[in-house]
Amino acid sequence: MIEYVPMQRQHIEGLVEVEKQCFNSGFAEKTFEKELENKIAAYTVAVENGKVLGYGGLWNMCGVADIMDVAVHSDYRRMGIAQRILEKLIEHCKNEKISEINLEVRTSNFAAQSLYKKMGFEVVGQRPNYYENRETAILMKKIITEES
Repeated sequence: MIEYVPMQRQHIEGLVEVEKQCFNSGFAEKTFEKELENKIAAYTVAVENGKVLGYGGLWNMCGVADIMDVAVHSDYRRMGIAQRILEKLIEHCKNEKISEINLEVRTSNFAAQSLYKKMGFEVVGQRPNYYENRETAILMKKIITEES
């Protein structure tokens, strides 16, 4: 059974593995360790039998959340894990009285865009040449309400 839990130190090795597999960004253990200490950060980790399958994190900046990452290992995609992680992050926002969530997503990441739209995010703009390969980022926002 997959559990969705707040990030803890014991998850870091698995988080680094998922990060490398999904983004090849080279997030180091120290990056996740710093996020554990970061007072404005909140991360949800999908775990099954001690194995990290995916994670999502946000920063709460003065009542507005910015999603930092949502990542699911390729062996576990299309199982609803990313959606469940987003649901947990949205629940966290409601509990913290956060009024909106912002994120950016690659123009080429159609699966993520579809999921975000399904979860109530709307396109609000673009950032041309945002990523290291000069790909444009699509900016999306979700207003948090009791019903959302």
